[in-house]
Amino acid sequence: MREQLGEAALLILVGMAVVMTALVILMLAIMVMTRLFPGKDISGEKEMTKVTEGDGPTKESIAAMVVAIALAMKEQEAGKIRGHDMSPDSQPVASRWSAAGRERLMGSRRNTEHKWGKPSR
Repeated sequence: MREQLGEAALLILVGMAVVMTALVILMLAIMVMTRLFPGKDISGEKEMTKVTEGDGPTKESIAAMVVAIALAMKEQEAGKIRGHDMSPDSQPVASRWSAAGRERLMGSRRNTEHKWGKPSR
């Protein structure tokens, strides 16, 4: 038993030494490669682009945005947003589709058996 434990410890130490040696060799190889073949210096190559008057939104696009915002605000003031009554005193009405889905979900919680036949507890 003691011999096996000693052999296991020796195997662990040799394995760790081999891995660490391989990592150090890899690190040194990367350092040599970066010294032999330096990469491009990208910090000096990038320049700030100057904004000219032609860039940016045009007067027509700004006018279109203003009209869209005004129409959305007018629609919101009327209390209708995409077909739903959003007045404070009204309750939202669920569609048949969502009501059927909710009913199915709640009905499935009553089932005590799984599909594979084992009862849940």
